[in-house]
Amino acid sequence: MSAAATLYAISAVLEVGGIVKTVWDIRNARQNLRDFIRRPRHVYASDAAVAAEAYNVGVVTSEPKALEQRVEDLEEWKRTLPEALDRRDREVVTRLETRLQGDLDASRRTVQAQLMEVSEYLEGGLQSATVSYWGPAALFVGVVVGFCGNLAALG
Repeated sequence: MSAAATLYAISAVLEVGGIVKTVWDIRNARQNLRDFIRRPRHVYASDAAVAAEAYNVGVVTSEPKALEQRVEDLEEWKRTLPEALDRRDREVVTRLETRLQGDLDASRRTVQAQLMEVSEYLEGGLQSATVSYWGPAALFVGVVVGFCGNLAALG
């Protein structure tokens, strides 16, 4: 067998091997991406606890009250009602702000973790640095060997 024919055979094997390896890497990259997208994500829970408080609105008396006493109690309740409502509103707003801040912090941590995972995937951190280059490298070497075969056939 001549040197040119040997170089042509080596070139053909390298080129076909490089193409097969490249196609295999592309197929594996699609499978890795599909697995990455389908894997479960960690979702951070809110730190804010749900606080429930029952307001006691029932009034229990041990003895019947006279009409004048009932009217006085009603007028006292009417005077203190705006302050009680303002206090309740402040408490509700404080609880809601705490809960909202906890939910926002949990959402921020969740999105930040997912962004880091996507960045790591796109940077190639989930695969070795050379896995994608063996196929094109073999194809390049095959072309160079084929060129050498052409030079050997001319000479």
